[in-house]
Amino acid sequence: MEALILLMIGVIAAPILLIIAHSSKKNSSQPEEEEEPGIRITVGHSTEPVLTCPRCGSPVMLRGGGWECGWCLDSGGLDTLPHTTKSKVLHARIICSVDLPETWAELKAELCKLVPKHADVLLSSLGRVVVHQLSISSPPEDGRVEPQHIRDLYVFLESEKDLGVGKAVAARIEQGEELFADEGALSEECFGSFWQSLLDALEDEGIIPWEADTEQFFHTLACFRSWRGGGPGADHAFLDNYYALLNSFHERWEARHPDETEDTSSERLEADQNAEKS
Repeated sequence: MEALILLMIGVIAAPILLIIAHSSKKNSSQPEEEEEPGIRITVGHSTEPVLTCPRCGSPVMLRGGGWECGWCLDSGGLDTLPHTTKSKVLHARIICSVDLPETWAELKAELCKLVPKHADVLLSSLGRVVVHQLSISSPPEDGRVEPQHIRDLYVFLESEKDLGVGKAVAARIEQGEELFADEGALSEECFGSFWQSLLDALEDEGIIPWEADTEQFFHTLACFRSWRGGGPGADHAFLDNYYALLNSFHERWEARHPDETEDTSSERLEADQNAEKS
């Protein structure tokens, strides 16, 4: 059964790898273009010695004292294998990334929607909130941050002047230093000064957080938190981080306005009951 699954995977993947290899060869003489953000596929070559099937030449899997070929399903004892040979192997991998400038533009736009009267004032410290999230971003499960992600970080922090941070910040983030926690920290234990100012702005404009589009604002902010892990498409902790930010902010509002929270909960319950009856 395992061999059959491997065979099916091979049948699907082989044409894709051939197209990638042909495309790479065709474009090798052209100048390299800047890679677009998002999902990318890279191809490498390996000349490490591998055990190959005597029937079709594919790499084999060792099973106890024997071997199995996932391509042609042949098998046998180790003594039936030919001498170890060097084979050229194509490797394909999908790399996800966060488009930092685009995400920054979206976050500023969401803040303007959330508190239009106070957005200009809050924008002066929003950049440090973003840098804080970047600095506490967790690496992928294998601990390896893609070099392209590091390059994207340096370009973003040095080119986006309205972030209001110095050029040395990128190096400090790369080294794992946590930055601007006093302003940007948001959790059950910590509530930075930016978030206090945002609460004050919501109160002044008469806006209740769960009646506004705070979900989109915090979803966009959480993308910076998943920068090292490759963004929402690759970081398994993305949703947990997003809900942690959203819930921490709403809980702080509820703690300051318990009466409004109870009234809103009653209204929601009544609305749900009416919806069920209809």
